[in-house]
Amino acid sequence: MFKYVLRNMWRRKARTFLTVFGIVVGIFALTVLGALSARLNQQVKGARDWYSSKISVVPAGSSLFGGDSGYLELSKVAEIQAVPGVKNAIAGFGLPLEEGSTGFGTPEFIIGADLSQAEDELNLIKIKEGRILQDGDQGKVVLGSTLAEKFDAKVGGTVQLKGEPFEVVGIYEPTLSAPDSFAFVSYEDALNLFRAANPYFQVDNIAATIDVIPQPGVDMEELAQRIDESVEGVKVISPAEAEKQISQFSLIFNAILLGIGFIALVVGGLSIINTMIMSVSERTQEIGLKKAIGAETGSVLSEYLLESALIGFSGGLIGMLLGLLAVFLLNNATASNQVAVFTITWMVIVGPVVFATVLGTAAGLFPAFRAARLKPVDALKED
Repeated sequence: MFKYVLRNMWRRKARTFLTVFGIVVGIFALTVLGALSARLNQQVKGARDWYSSKISVVPAGSSLFGGDSGYLELSKVAEIQAVPGVKNAIAGFGLPLEEGSTGFGTPEFIIGADLSQAEDELNLIKIKEGRILQDGDQGKVVLGSTLAEKFDAKVGGTVQLKGEPFEVVGIYEPTLSAPDSFAFVSYEDALNLFRAANPYFQVDNIAATIDVIPQPGVDMEELAQRIDESVEGVKVISPAEAEKQISQFSLIFNAILLGIGFIALVVGGLSIINTMIMSVSERTQEIGLKKAIGAETGSVLSEYLLESALIGFSGGLIGMLLGLLAVFLLNNATASNQVAVFTITWMVIVGPVVFATVLGTAAGLFPAFRAARLKPVDALKED
């Protein structure tokens, strides 16, 4: 039957090609956006793991990712540290590695932390080479994996951060998320770099964030609520709130992906239905003859379902392969900037093909049932 179905598809080459092409376009877009969504979801997961392992305290009116609400006074650290259940309150200061830089991927940041309190936080990411920063380190840096690759950095070597030399004492394991693009330094070093870049903003005793590590066994949601009730003039972001804010970044891309899938469903489904209905109409007498000499209804049904499934599978396979080629070329184009815009997963490879095959089979159901229910006598009378 398989060879017979292929022969029938070949007999209507132009129509089959146009139908397959319509599916290819939809599946190509689905594959590319699926790879983009997979990369974004990796980043969201990594960011969720990083930010939901602690409680973030930011200026009132800000969000987890900053805002225009100024800075926190360092006196807030002592207030937070006094809240029952707090193990460490870590003053932090962040600034972009390069002002005005845009492009794909996570922004590159210099992250300063109070090293007298930051050991537990800095250990949230596994060290690949060297060590984490220690209390008293000055002029030293631990790099995320992406920045280490960008600088071609080695432990013991030196990198330039905003024109200042820093000794590399450690390199973190890849997390596929924001920390890969971070350069971790001491709070004092980050503040000095900020002052050098902003000579008219010479303010001491400020922090951009205060990260809170709870004592073992303490419920972080309850601790976040206690901090919020005890410390005035701050916004407390609990792990649950952090996860909510982070997840919002992926919603729009997943919505776009669903939209492309719906378009592929409508366009591809209608194309296959039209092709299969025309096929049944053209071969009505042939179907009647088959049934007259003993062909079973199930055999006719299987033949047309197999044909529509093959059309869907062919379009899905070609569209997926073209999508993977585009993803490969685009990732190569951005590799020089240490940016991977797309991620290829098994779902990106298998999902579009399965989707197209199921779509083809479902779209062929009505024409297949119509062919299978034809009566031999009536079919043979057709012109």
